[in-house]
Amino acid sequence: MLDPKPILILGIGNILLRDEGVGVHAVNRIKESDLPPHVELMDGGTMGLNLLYHIEGRKKVIVIDTVLTDDPPGTIYRFTDESLHYNRPALRTAHGIDFTDVIKTAELLGTKPEEIVFIGIRPESIDEGLDLTPTIEKRVPVLIKMVMREIAARADEIH
Repeated sequence: MLDPKPILILGIGNILLRDEGVGVHAVNRIKESDLPPHVELMDGGTMGLNLLYHIEGRKKVIVIDTVLTDDPPGTIYRFTDESLHYNRPALRTAHGIDFTDVIKTAELLGTKPEEIVFIGIRPESIDEGLDLTPTIEKRVPVLIKMVMREIAARADEIH
């Protein structure tokens, strides 16, 4: 990728399966924000390992996705790539694409970003449908605030 921006906000998910598309919905809403010039947004959909090309050369990647856990729908999680290794059994994405595979492959290739933060939310429904459930819809602003905090956390050192 030619001259990637230092920070990538990556929304992952399938928008045809209700809450499963929350990462993509969140990225689309963040597009309406006034983002610093060193931040890029991307709808990663269900690209899987094809995301490798898009994360290489970044200082920080912030991933927004669903996670399947036993906690109540709408529960939000924040993991770093290091903590994903330890929490992996508890983190299953609803669309079957395991972002830890992308991270491991990037490590092997020597292209892993300096920092990866995963912000996940427990879906209420992954049935067919284009709209988020009301439970998850109410939590999207919280996800976006968390993403904005992640951007601000390294603003001084990334440009």
